[in-house]
Amino acid sequence: MDDLDDTSSSSKTGILSRATTLLELVAAHVDGVGVRDAARRTGIDRSAVSRILTHLEEIGYVEQQHDRGVYVAGPRLFSLVASLAERDSVTKAARPFLKGLVHRFNETCYVATRLDDGLIFRSKIDCEHRIRYVIEMGKQFPLVSGAAGAAILSGLTEEELVPILDQPFIISTQSSFTSADEIRAQLKIDRELGYTYSPGRWVPNGAGISAPFFDAGGRCAGSITLSCPMDRLVQMSVEEIGTAVSQAAHELSLRLGFVPGLAS
Repeated sequence: MDDLDDTSSSSKTGILSRATTLLELVAAHVDGVGVRDAARRTGIDRSAVSRILTHLEEIGYVEQQHDRGVYVAGPRLFSLVASLAERDSVTKAARPFLKGLVHRFNETCYVATRLDDGLIFRSKIDCEHRIRYVIEMGKQFPLVSGAAGAAILSGLTEEELVPILDQPFIISTQSSFTSADEIRAQLKIDRELGYTYSPGRWVPNGAGISAPFFDAGGRCAGSITLSCPMDRLVQMSVEEIGTAVSQAAHELSLRLGFVPGLAS
C-alpha cells in the first residue's frame, strides 16, 4: 500500500515523522539533497523518500531542480518560515542588536538559542564582505563546539553543566576542547570576561566571539555571536568586539525581561 494513502493511525504517525524528517533535511541543505542521499542520511527507504518528496513537491513545500536531480525548499516552506519568523520574539528582539554589531564591525552576527543539550542559530545579519564564515541556520549543533555553544555553557548552572560535559566530545580541529576540565577552566575565564572567544575550535580558520543572554526567568536562553575568518579577526581587537557583543547580549536579556542577579 502506498505510504501516503495508508489511513491507519500508526501509519499516519510514521508517514508524518518521515515527511517531517525529510523537510528538515531539505531545509538544512541550501544546495539541495537528492533522493539517494536523503535515504542514506535518514535511513528511510529510497522508494518512500521518492514518494514523500514527490508529494511535498506537489503541495509546494519542496521543489525539484531537475538539472541537478535534487530537492530544495519550496515556496510554501519559505512562506511558513517567514510567517513564524515574524512572530519569533527572540529574533525580533535581537535584530537591532545584531544590526548594531554588524554596522560597527562589518562581520556577520547571529542569535542562537538553546535546544535540549544543543543550540540552533535562529537569525543573522550578514556583513558586506564577499568571503564570510557561514553557519547553517535551523540545524542543531552541540553546545561543546564553537563560540556560541561555549557562551551558553558559561551561562549555565553547575547542575545543567554536568550532564552536558559527561557526553563524548566532538574533536573538529586542533583547537577543539578535549576534556571537561579544559572546558571548565575556559568557562571560568569567559565568565570573568563576559564573553567567549573561539579561535577555530569548530571550523578551521573560523573565529567566533559570543556572549550569553538570559530570559525573564534567569535561564540562559542562548547567545549572540560575531563570526568571521581568522585572518580578518587578527586585524581587529578581540577585547573590543567581546565587550560590544557582551553588551548587546545584556541588552537583549533586558529586552526579554531578565532581571540582573537572577543568572548563576
